[in-house]
Amino acid sequence: MSEAVGTNNKGGLLLGLVIGGAVGAITSLLLAPKAGSELREDLSNTYRTFNDKTSQLASAVGQKTQDIVSTVSDKTQDIASAVNEKTQEVASAVSEKTKDMAASVSHQASEAADKAKESKQLVAESLQAAKTNYQNNQH
Repeated sequence: MSEAVGTNNKGGLLLGLVIGGAVGAITSLLLAPKAGSELREDLSNTYRTFNDKTSQLASAVGQKTQDIVSTVSDKTQDIASAVNEKTQEVASAVSEKTKDMAASVSHQASEAADKAKESKQLVAESLQAAKTNYQNNQH
């Protein structure tokens, strides 16, 4: 950004010099004692010089603008690429963690089901033993 500001200051200085030079040249031509044809020729030459300098300045400004646009475009593409890469990394990490958690939950659910079956079996055996014990005590 500071490079762009420095360029603007140089461009403003150059423009000021060109305009100041043109105004000074025209003033000196108008105040100098010359014939009308010489004065017209000098004014025409000064106008052409001023016009050439202005065209050069406009071309330089246009080139700098294109350079800045190109730089901004390149930086934007670099940033977009980096963001895309990081997004893919995060998505991959989240997917891995999700798979790990799903496997862990599945394993824990399987263990809980096995324990529930064991508990059911123990309860059934206890009920059967209690029933048998009750029936034996009744007779």
